[in-house]
Amino acid sequence: MKGVGGNFRGLEVSAMQVILRAFVWDFSPETMPSTFRRFREEWGLDGISFVVSNPSKLLFLPNAEGEKLRYADEGAVCFRPEKSWYAGLTVMPVASELCGRHNPLKEATKHAKAAGLKVSVVVSCCYNPLLGKLHPELTVQNALGQRLLHLLCPANPVVREFLVRMVGDLVTNYPIDAVELEDLGYLSLTKARDLVTDLTITPAVDHLLSRCFCEYCCRAASERGIEIERVRFFVQTELEQFFIAPTELTQLPLEWDLWEGLIEGEARKVIHMRMDIVSSLLALLVEQISHKHDRRVHVEGHLLPASLWQYGIDRHKLRELAHAVEVDAKEVAPDRLPPYLLLNRQVLGDQTELWVRLHPSERFVPNRQAFLSQVRACKEQKVDGVVIVGYGSLRRQNWDWIKEAVALLKS
Repeated sequence: MKGVGGNFRGLEVSAMQVILRAFVWDFSPETMPSTFRRFREEWGLDGISFVVSNPSKLLFLPNAEGEKLRYADEGAVCFRPEKSWYAGLTVMPVASELCGRHNPLKEATKHAKAAGLKVSVVVSCCYNPLLGKLHPELTVQNALGQRLLHLLCPANPVVREFLVRMVGDLVTNYPIDAVELEDLGYLSLTKARDLVTDLTITPAVDHLLSRCFCEYCCRAASERGIEIERVRFFVQTELEQFFIAPTELTQLPLEWDLWEGLIEGEARKVIHMRMDIVSSLLALLVEQISHKHDRRVHVEGHLLPASLWQYGIDRHKLRELAHAVEVDAKEVAPDRLPPYLLLNRQVLGDQTELWVRLHPSERFVPNRQAFLSQVRACKEQKVDGVVIVGYGSLRRQNWDWIKEAVALLKS
């Protein structure tokens, strides 16, 4: 399938783009027009990105324009799904109770667009605890036979069709310019924010606990001649031994050269199968978003592109299919950020834009100066865009950090 990454950078030369990522719950309908005009005219922002699904059961938004504490179902969405898009499917997005009788995303995107902002939406692809609990058959099934109810399996045909239809619903019914795809691929157990255990879950253990052996993954493996039951038994045995005491494998780093040779090469075959599955899913989403509806596609990447295989993401296919790759650098020390950005630029080349996410909060950086140093590193490395995360969740004084960041990036 034709990609988009190779086309976009050559078609237009654009200045650094700066967008704000926020919740629709940060704003009240009455003040949206004036707030969004302020973002554009006074703050200098180019756009705004709205998070489509609730990332937590409880949102504390001290500077939102309404209620400060919001209780919500994790995974519920902030829009009213158009039922015709999901006809014949056993699943559709669950509208958050916070929507009431309204469609907050419709109101927010309309007013943001009217204010002259570019508008994007953030879609969580394979992380959805709410849908997982409602439809366990759509979730990852690990080597122990247990369902990870917060993780949807990207090989499941219903999951794939659901995601394609949901982005279709969004790009046809809302005035958006781009879709940001997050949590794409085979995610890990520790993605669950409320995990409680007395064990030290190393990256290797997390990887083993989260590998999917559902009927669709096993079928795909069998079609490729992979001894999938042998792989499953190997993983099960390693985990059972780890539950007694740490093993050599569970203490190893998650590096391609160490893991692809396991089980006499069968592990390598599984890794490539998973990358094929995720790449084909991404291609379907790009077809819906970009080829059919002419919207941009941003995909969540990683500061270390060599680790993308762990999620089933083929970095070469990612470069081919996406307009932009976004990496999260909110916790990276300013002096360590340039090498990460340089590495990503080398991997992406000139085909795909590189965007960086930063969070102007003391949760992730020591102070304002450290945040602005991160911003300065992004400018010096000539990234294509910066996503500044947070609005209602921030202290009001930190809004000044955002304005300073925009001024620095635009100067």
